[in-house]
Amino acid sequence: MNIGIDIDGVLTNDDDYLIDTITKYVLENNLEGLISPYAYEYGKVNWNQSILNNYREQYFWNYCKNEPARKYASEVIKKLKDEGNNIYIITSRHFTIENTEEGEEARKIVKNWLKNNQIIYDKIYFSPDKTKEIDTLKIDIMIEDSPETIPTFIKHTHIFCYDCRYNRELKLENMTRVFSWYDIYMKIKSIKKISM
Repeated sequence: MNIGIDIDGVLTNDDDYLIDTITKYVLENNLEGLISPYAYEYGKVNWNQSILNNYREQYFWNYCKNEPARKYASEVIKKLKDEGNNIYIITSRHFTIENTEEGEEARKIVKNWLKNNQIIYDKIYFSPDKTKEIDTLKIDIMIEDSPETIPTFIKHTHIFCYDCRYNRELKLENMTRVFSWYDIYMKIKSIKKISM
């Protein structure tokens, strides 16, 4: 089986990181608080680009380097790999898709983070779209969290939607909601049994 894995929101809990750091930043800079805590990414606040850039300077790179992987992600991915599945990391994380020095640094940070968190994989793709990789690699299951991209991806493959506060409204065919890495493991095993 070919398994595609997103990073932010799937391998990490970036939403809790955003809530924690945004509220701290709001207090420190006397800004309006969360306007929509259940929104995806920066839809939680009503910030202009200048404020967003300043926030990112303070918190984005720390997140990229130091936010831990979700519990059991490494363990489960190793099991899946040991059982003969192909593991592809497919991400469109901010900066990583840019052909700049900053983009190169962002890609290096991602690869170091995967190594430091013992996330094994066959190949990594930095992609603005992901559908090209999903189709080219013949991904059987894409583990994703984004409510903005899942409706497109389900036209190309089966989606495991990692449950987050911002994607709970999604109820789509060809999508399975997952709640932890061992839940992912059990649901993949179940799909494999059905297809045998």
